[in-house]
Amino acid sequence: MCGRFNIIDDPFTQLIMEIAQLSYSGGTRYNIAPTEQIPVLVNDNMQGWSLHDMRWWLVPSWAKEPSTKYSMFNARSETLSSSSAFRGPFKTRRCIIPVSGYYEWKKEGGAKVPFYIEPESGSGFAFAGLWDRWGHGEQVIESCTIVTTAAPDSMKGIHHRIPVHLSSDQINHWVNNDSSPTELKELLYPDIRYPLSITPVSTYVNNARNRDDRCIEPIADRLIIQ
Repeated sequence: MCGRFNIIDDPFTQLIMEIAQLSYSGGTRYNIAPTEQIPVLVNDNMQGWSLHDMRWWLVPSWAKEPSTKYSMFNARSETLSSSSAFRGPFKTRRCIIPVSGYYEWKKEGGAKVPFYIEPESGSGFAFAGLWDRWGHGEQVIESCTIVTTAAPDSMKGIHHRIPVHLSSDQINHWVNNDSSPTELKELLYPDIRYPLSITPVSTYVNNARNRDDRCIEPIADRLIIQ
């Protein structure tokens, strides 16, 4: 799963430029939690890339009202075609959710130990995402969710699921409405596309109100997984 991530300005700005040739000026955010507004990349096949500010917790277009009754910040890859909430966006509203790195918690005894996960090299992750637009009267909400898949063997020691992160040559296939169901399914395979850096960090990050760089301070040596 992915329930917390961050945006670290300078490499993140480079990531947006690499993917979409767009600028970003939103600054660094060390501890982003579900329901917050986040930058999302959308590609219209006619007009190209655009950067949107969206709520990180999908609100289906058909919902009576925005709600947090069900966990909608992640979408399981195995149910994208069958879920009433995700089926429509999976067909026509696939997006890229760019992040610098994300946090995951490993259960050790009765405690949850946090790890910070980022690409071993490069500017950040391009997560596969879905988005939707909900409207009621003058109120309009654009929202999104991060697609997750089963963790490959090398990551199962931390958590049983991971966000689907795309390599540079996979990004356009994900957002292209002409991509076939078979092509999309291949992008959702449990896989690590490039080496990842896994760093133990302090439980300071556990509190979503903590927003400074202490969230990524290492407390032990990092591990490289590939």
